Amino acid sequence: MTAGEGHAPDRQGGVGTDGGRENAGRPPGLPHPHFRLEPPLGTPRVPPAALPGLLASKTPPVLLDVRPSDQRSIAHLDGDVSIPLSELPRRVHELPYNTPVIVYCHHGGTATRAIDLLRAVGRTDVALLDGGIDEYARLVDPTVPRYGDDPSEGLVLQQFPNLRTGCLTYLLHDRSSKEAVIIDPGRDVAPYVKALGGQGLRLRAIIETHTHADHLSGHGDLRARTGAPIWLSHRSSAQYPHRTLVEGQSIDLGGSELVVLETPGHTTDHLSLRSDGSVFTGDTLLPGSCGRTDLGSGDASLLWESLTCKLLRLPDETEMFPAHYGQLHGLPPPERYSSTIGFERRTNEALTQPTREAFLAYMTEGWPPKPAGFDHTIAANLTE
Repeated sequence: MTAGEGHAPDRQGGVGTDGGRENAGRPPGLPHPHFRLEPPLGTPRVPPAALPGLLASKTPPVLLDVRPSDQRSIAHLDGDVSIPLSELPRRVHELPYNTPVIVYCHHGGTATRAIDLLRAVGRTDVALLDGGIDEYARLVDPTVPRYGDDPSEGLVLQQFPNLRTGCLTYLLHDRSSKEAVIIDPGRDVAPYVKALGGQGLRLRAIIETHTHADHLSGHGDLRARTGAPIWLSHRSSAQYPHRTLVEGQSIDLGGSELVVLETPGHTTDHLSLRSDGSVFTGDTLLPGSCGRTDLGSGDASLLWESLTCKLLRLPDETEMFPAHYGQLHGLPPPERYSSTIGFERRTNEALTQPTREAFLAYMTEGWPPKPAGFDHTIAANLTE
C-alpha cells in the first residue's frame, strides 16, 4: 500500500493510499485510541463532532474557553468567549442568561470545575465540550494547533489535511525557540507560509518521509519562499539540492528535537521521526493498515523489520501521526488523523497477521493494479 493504504472494504486504488484489498473485514466502529479524562456522572457533554452544527444553528450557544491566557495564545476555537477559570467568579455576569453555554479547556478537567462553579450560581444550561480543544483538534479540525500538558515547553503540532487527496502535512514548532519544521508538504504551500508568518515562526527544515507517488510535493516552492533546506533519507535518489538524514540523527529546534528512525519497506528511502511521545510514520504505519510494498521500490520484508524492530518497540501510548487518512486511501472507518502505537498493535489488520509469512503474503497479494500516473509523480518528486 502507499500512504493511506488500509485494508478496508471497497478500498480505492489510489497511490497515496495505495488502494485497498478486497473483502477486508474491519468493523466500522473502532474504540477511541486515546486516554480521556472522564467528567463526573451527570455532567452534560457535547461530542466534538456536534459542535460545528450547534454553533451554526439559528440559536447558537455561547462557547466559553476557561483556559489561562498562555494556553489560549497557542490555540482557540473560532467564535468563542475567553474567561479564565480564575476570573470566572467575578465575570460570570458577562455570560447571557438566556443562552446555553458550552465550556471547554485543554482536555476537560478545568472546564468541569467551571461547570460546577456555574451551577453553584444557578446556571443549569451548561455543558462540557467532551475531551476539550485537544480532542476537537484530533477528531474534527486538525488544523487547530495541539500542545502538551505543559504548554510552556515542548512541541506544538498542527496538521494540514488535503481534503482532495487525503494527505497530511505537519507543522511542528518549539514553544520557546519558535523554530519549526514542516513534514511532507503538499503542492500548495500557501497555508504553511501563512501559518509560519501568523505565529512568528522560523522554518528550520522541510522534511520528506519518503518519495511520494500519489501527489506532487511542495518542498521546492516552500524552500524558495522560506530559504529552509530540504532533508531526505540518505537512501533517496533525489536530484535537487538537499541534506541527508540517517538513523539516530536529530534535528534540533531549540528546546525540542526530532529523532530519525529509518523505516524502509513502503519505499527504500522511507524514514519516520520521533519526538515528545509522538512518532510521524509517513506511510510505514497508517490508521488500520500499512503502506503498500508492491509498488515502486517497496519491500515487504524490509517493512516487517521496520515495524517489528522499530515502530512496534515504541511505548503503547506513543501517538502516531501518518501521512494519509480516510477512505480516499482505502483506510478503514472511522476517519482518523492520528492513532497510538498500542491501538494499532491491537487492531491494525496488517499488524495482527499471525506470522511473518502471513504478513508478507498479506502485503504482496490481492492488491489492485498500479494506479495511473504513479511513475510520473515519482519522477517529478525526485527532480523538483
